[in-house]
Amino acid sequence: MIWRCVVVILVLVSVKAYSAAKMELGAGVFYADIPHYLGSDESEKYLLPVPYFRYQSEKMAIDRNNFTGYLWQHENLHLDLSAGVGLAVDSKDNKAREGMDDLDWVFELGPSLNYYVIGEPNSKEHMYFSLFVRKAIATDFGDVDDIGWRYGPSIYYTIPLLEQAHSQFSVAFRGNVNFATERYLNYYYAVNEIESNATRQIYASRSGFSGADVSIGLHFDTPNYWLGGFVKYHHLANSQQHASPLVKQDYNVSIGFGVAWKFYRKHF
Repeated sequence: MIWRCVVVILVLVSVKAYSAAKMELGAGVFYADIPHYLGSDESEKYLLPVPYFRYQSEKMAIDRNNFTGYLWQHENLHLDLSAGVGLAVDSKDNKAREGMDDLDWVFELGPSLNYYVIGEPNSKEHMYFSLFVRKAIATDFGDVDDIGWRYGPSIYYTIPLLEQAHSQFSVAFRGNVNFATERYLNYYYAVNEIESNATRQIYASRSGFSGADVSIGLHFDTPNYWLGGFVKYHHLANSQQHASPLVKQDYNVSIGFGVAWKFYRKHF
């Protein structure tokens, strides 16, 4: 449970910093309510003390996408390396998946081509359109399975709303249109003959549109403290996996907020 929360914080904390490169360490508490998987009518709630980590340089950043590595730039066009994490789910804790295999941790990694229409990656205010492609693997840290690809266009915009000498209050918006391969969607939503029953019919998905999402995040940052929160809406109507018996609703809402005290700061 603790390690799940650590990953949640790393995914959600934004690190668009004031200088070209810095690292911050701290500790805090964070609350989050996140669905077991998209389309599930059950969620996991977290309220635990967690570590706080924040890093950004000209080559790498840990931010809302968990990890970004800057690979190449030509004028407003940037090629980045981005990553993401999906939390593991014990099927015994989810009614729709009862009796099925557990969902392992899912790690995604791949390139993202971003076109900046406002600012650049290290600007306080910036906006870009993006095309991302990520390879996904699932693991229980014993075995590793290839579960296909996830890809699609997105848009991101962040702007400071209030700035003082050593503090900043900012807002960030993100929208994604998601697509995935057959193997990826079937990892989450397929039902084979052995797993089927009277309320869970056999199902297999095809590649294609897998949903869309929009999110907003608010952050108040000072040299000693960080406060922030987010709301994310996921929409699955008309997606390829929508007919799966494991999809119990065509939308999900994820929320989270927290506070952290910074006890170590280093500029490079």
